[in-house]
Amino acid sequence: MDDSLTRILDQLSTAKDCSVQTDLDDNISALRLETTLTQFFAAVQAIELSSEQFVTLVCGVLRSASVEWLLPELGCPSQAPAVSDAANSSCEYLYSDLTAALYGHARVQSLANEEETCQDLSKKLGENAGTACTAMMTFSQLLSKLSSRSKCCGRCDKRIVQRVIRTLSWGAVIICLEHDQICRWTTAQSIECAKTLLATVCTANGCDTFDLLLNASDGGKFSLIRRVLDEVLPKLTRTTWKLNPAASHVFRRCLLVTRQPLLSDFLPMFLPPMLLFVDDFEAKNRLSGLHCLRHIMEHSSKTELRWYGRADVIYDSLMRAWFGCDDVALEAVVLCLFEVLDVVEASPCRASGPRSWGRHDDVFVKYVTNMEMESRVALRRVYAKHLRSFVSKLGITVVRHLTQLLRVVSDYLHVSDGPDERSRCDVLEALSVTLSEAWPRVPGHSDDIMKSLVRLLVDVKKENDTMSTSGHVSLEQRAADCIQLLTKICPEYSSLTDELFPQTTD
Repeated sequence: MDDSLTRILDQLSTAKDCSVQTDLDDNISALRLETTLTQFFAAVQAIELSSEQFVTLVCGVLRSASVEWLLPELGCPSQAPAVSDAANSSCEYLYSDLTAALYGHARVQSLANEEETCQDLSKKLGENAGTACTAMMTFSQLLSKLSSRSKCCGRCDKRIVQRVIRTLSWGAVIICLEHDQICRWTTAQSIECAKTLLATVCTANGCDTFDLLLNASDGGKFSLIRRVLDEVLPKLTRTTWKLNPAASHVFRRCLLVTRQPLLSDFLPMFLPPMLLFVDDFEAKNRLSGLHCLRHIMEHSSKTELRWYGRADVIYDSLMRAWFGCDDVALEAVVLCLFEVLDVVEASPCRASGPRSWGRHDDVFVKYVTNMEMESRVALRRVYAKHLRSFVSKLGITVVRHLTQLLRVVSDYLHVSDGPDERSRCDVLEALSVTLSEAWPRVPGHSDDIMKSLVRLLVDVKKENDTMSTSGHVSLEQRAADCIQLLTKICPEYSSLTDELFPQTTD
């Protein structure tokens, strides 16, 4: 058989004219008449072939094969139940080995060391894209044939076909996810093949979308997400995840579409790699990890996140990730922190007894300190944007930080950040919330607050030519709202504002 396989492989490499193609078809037909799929696969594995040769040979032989040759177990109703179960199991093992072999030859290979991550991965890893396309076409042809046969066979045969489809699906899905988006190892052809195959996999499994396919549960044993994670997680350890960029990509794609109840079941498998991404010093890896973390926070219950100290680990990881962020990553960190704070401890707004110092206070101190020290406009805007939400989370306990907070507010109100004045408008909204939440302590700081607001209005009048009309109006309106709220808390300012406010806004 080795000679026949070698001859077929040579013809597959040179099949360009009709005569060679005819001989090739005849040789493949003769091979299938002489051997079974099991014998063919064993023979192919026994000879030394490159990845491209292996995938090309398997694809060439299986492309035109009938379903009866692919699944000789079909149409055997006279078998005893025990014999039938043994045959089904043998069939699944065969296709499991075939799937693993195709995936092993077509997958994006691991890098040798971290130095290679800085090289041109499109040249280094993209060389295998052609082999991946051939493997994806093989999976697509097999799944299409089996799916068509499943619609017109009996219940016993249908069960066999569905088991084989599930067995083939995990390898097909991983290769699809490696190539379904523009990455450094993909080509236009591989992306197109991946989209076609992914649609075929969904159809063969009776699902309309990939989200439904991945979240489908079949008793755990045949869960697609479990099989995919079993394959990629060993490549995502602390020392190896950067050497497997495609595995990291597949992991993120799977995580971001997983919903309840499967997300709860696989949370212990999702968390470790995700925290590695969040802890990384590279901005793109950190940002992708934060997106994954946000997905988990939004779709998991607080109770599940508290189990085994998961929320505490996430909190510590976010505090580390806070250092050295750009504006995009900073916003993601802040939003995740807001959510995890409500998990690790009770909200200060709903305390039934004395409110002791907690993690909300620790984070707010760091938040306001960073605001005060920050000089980059983009980061100042992010801090100002979310200050109001943070003050609302603290409630009355913001009085602990009132002196520092008002100092930061005054500083931000005195510095313009552009024509739209987004930062100053956001800080005025935060000041309004602060006045509402901490009104019992406001009289002790009222003079400083009023001075900052009046100075702002004077500056707005002077800077009228440098800011947009909408920015000018927004600043004046928000400042007027703060002054009005301040006069309600401190009525002694009523007579002063009646005289001063019109002079500063005419």
